[in-house]
Amino acid sequence: MSTAQSIETVSRPNLFHFTRRPQPMVDRADGIYLWDKSGRRYIDGSSGAVNVNVGHGNRNVIDAMKRQLDRVSFAYIFQFENKQAVALARELAERLPNGLERIYLVSGGSEAVEACLKLARQWAVATGQDKRWKIIGRMPSYHGITLGTLAVTGDDVLTKTFDPLGQPMPLVPAPFVHRDQDNLSLEERGVRYADMLEEKILEQ
Repeated sequence: MSTAQSIETVSRPNLFHFTRRPQPMVDRADGIYLWDKSGRRYIDGSSGAVNVNVGHGNRNVIDAMKRQLDRVSFAYIFQFENKQAVALARELAERLPNGLERIYLVSGGSEAVEACLKLARQWAVATGQDKRWKIIGRMPSYHGITLGTLAVTGDDVLTKTFDPLGQPMPLVPAPFVHRDQDNLSLEERGVRYADMLEEKILEQ
């Protein structure tokens, strides 16, 4: 059995999947397109939500990655600094409003939201407000797959199984005004959603 055949045969039992239905096996990609092993082409409308928002096979990105990998592939921030991270932080700070000059780099969205939750709690403790720990989320909403981010996520399918491991946070309805079945103006709807948020705050 060839390596390719082995991978296609055993990947489903060995690799965790999010669906029981077999998905296309991607063979190659370029720009906004993916091709499966049979040559069928797809518009990749999903990977951008994760990390490929510059397209597949972007030569500028590939060349920059190769230059960096040839020089140094990793330097642990607890023991070392690297000029690429410093330069990126400086460029981001220059684009942000005043007061947002400190940059904390992480590897993904879940980790970024988790860091924000921890920062909010750390600030409360540092300023003598240690009784403040609740964060109000929206229903529905998605903020990540870690326990902290699931606590503020408004999606029972994702969260119910893990509720005993964390502290579920209060939720208020998300302002999906296009789904509202009423004759209110946008301004009136805005006030209604603001009122629901205020009521939830006062309940805590």
